[in-house]
Amino acid sequence: MARRSAATGRPTVETAAGSLSGVRDPGGVTFRGIPYARAERFAPPAPAEPWTGVREAAQTGLAAPQPDRPVARFTHGPMPLTGEDCLNLNVYAPSLEGDRPVMVWLHGGGFVMGHAGASLYHGARLAAVGDIVVVTVNYRLGSLGWLCHRALGGGNWGLRDQIAALEWVRENIASFGGDPGRVTVAGQSAGALCAVDLLAAPSARGLFARAIVQSPPLGDAIQPADVAERWADALAHPPGLRSLAPERIVARHEELLEHPQWRGTRGGALPTLDPGSLPVSPLDEPGVSPEVDVLIGHTADEGTFFFDAPWRPAPPAPRVPDIVAHLCPGQDPHEVLDRYYERSGERSDDVALLVAIATDAIVVTPTTRWAIARAAAGARVYRYRVDHPGAGPQLRATHTTEVPLLFGTWDDGGPGERLGGMAPGAERVAAELVPAWVEFVRSGSPGWEGDPGVFGGTLTNA
Repeated sequence: MARRSAATGRPTVETAAGSLSGVRDPGGVTFRGIPYARAERFAPPAPAEPWTGVREAAQTGLAAPQPDRPVARFTHGPMPLTGEDCLNLNVYAPSLEGDRPVMVWLHGGGFVMGHAGASLYHGARLAAVGDIVVVTVNYRLGSLGWLCHRALGGGNWGLRDQIAALEWVRENIASFGGDPGRVTVAGQSAGALCAVDLLAAPSARGLFARAIVQSPPLGDAIQPADVAERWADALAHPPGLRSLAPERIVARHEELLEHPQWRGTRGGALPTLDPGSLPVSPLDEPGVSPEVDVLIGHTADEGTFFFDAPWRPAPPAPRVPDIVAHLCPGQDPHEVLDRYYERSGERSDDVALLVAIATDAIVVTPTTRWAIARAAAGARVYRYRVDHPGAGPQLRATHTTEVPLLFGTWDDGGPGERLGGMAPGAERVAAELVPAWVEFVRSGSPGWEGDPGVFGGTLTNA
């Protein structure tokens, strides 16, 4: 039930755990830092503690413990306050009346960084323009969120957090003017991988009807349990991890990434095949949950983010063949470079070729194959590509550049502007992209059939 506080004039809602007082935005109402569950170390999320009286929901809650990396500051802004009590979410709605479709956003950050309170994900504009309810979710990260080991009783704690958030939406979103029967899970990068994994998570069945999968590096969607256990054993004796301070676990995670066994990888704190939470791989079974419609795609220059960015300068030319060999196992790296050189149609240096190869190898090729396989299995799938060079002349249409276009945050003076507002035309491209995403959230179709939708260009084959 929604109401307005007579004392403050601020919007107030009733949830299952207690009353909340939010704030008014120019386009609607916002409630921040809402606890949807309680994190317990290496355990499934527990129910949130109820409260008495009216709880303030004007400030973002704690973010998950995470490292302070340069890339995190570029993509998410200044480091937020963190703590293990981080299972909170933010709700943006045009009003508290009605039964609008709901988009639940899972942030990116390589499963190790990021937070729902970043200006990049401020959902007020999207909610107002699309006339939808937007929910942005914090979930556990790094080894605190994704460590999996038999001695811990499993893993995928961050994925379980997301399921708990979806359960909260089912139970409470009607109080915010949302329809619990029309929920779309959306995410970018690691958040997109989570959306793919949720298709295969038995506990998530029935909690969402559609999924928006933006720039998923699908190679990291799921890993075998033995890889996860090797990581956990190398991090520390698993039972002993329960007593370490969260800051020490984050630091140990960063240290371990420098060991020869793990250097150049994301480590082993990732979604893991686990009988209790993720029993099958959505990569092996792309048709899993065929009733869920999927919108999936990528940007034109994903690879600049990984190999030619301010936090990761371009490698020296002599190293490029070794990197290509890692990206394209089983292929001669020099033949791959020659092939891309011929394809470029112009004189390109090795770094430019590496960016093109990385774009394809990390995101485009596996995403396209998975989408085609899912459609062949009988599910409805729509593909897109974003060409707008929103991150400027060096990064161009890089990994994450479409996120501020979707949220309308390309002018936030921070990460949204750095990623989406550094080239003319952001407002025009957003005016094309947002209605397509909103229509998909509403109806399950973004408005095109067959050929992928291309934004920053025209509808054509991608």
